[in-house]
Amino acid sequence: MKELLKKEIIDSIKTWTDTDIYAVSLFVYDDGDNPSKPTVTLGYNTESRITQKDSGVSDIEFRWNYAYWLQNEELRFGFDDTAEIVKNWIIDQGLEYHENLDYEYTEEAEENDEEITESFIKLLIYVVKEIHEEKVLTAKFGKELPILIHELEYYDEIAEQNIEANGEELVKDFIAFIDWMK
Repeated sequence: MKELLKKEIIDSIKTWTDTDIYAVSLFVYDDGDNPSKPTVTLGYNTESRITQKDSGVSDIEFRWNYAYWLQNEELRFGFDDTAEIVKNWIIDQGLEYHENLDYEYTEEAEENDEEITESFIKLLIYVVKEIHEEKVLTAKFGKELPILIHELEYYDEIAEQNIEANGEELVKDFIAFIDWMK
């Protein structure tokens, strides 16, 4: 699954025509709030979007809060034809897959769900690291850009996983935003 996801992300990036992209988004969430159905949506934000800042919103929040981003869905992974790939990956990890949320929610089930999420995030971290190592963004934009792995909420764990994936220098402004929100 890792290689397929990486290939699809790279293939999508190669088609982008906006030249003022400053950050890439890997928005992670569970389809239908089901932890057995982790998904990721690829998008980006541009400097042009920043010039459209709403009054009453701080500059740092408008730049880094995903709610203000373009909301472009360049790639959706874990849906439709790739949902089965994610399901098989979960099973291959030795974790229990639940099609629906009608299972008994025990402490073991909660641990299983947390392991699915943690494993999915680790996979995304490896994908981001490899994309940086292969200089995909440098080839496309002339420089490396942060590839942010995130949810709708921002907290210390989000900061840590992005430092691990991108290196501290690439995400320092995003981390400053997370710290600012505390």
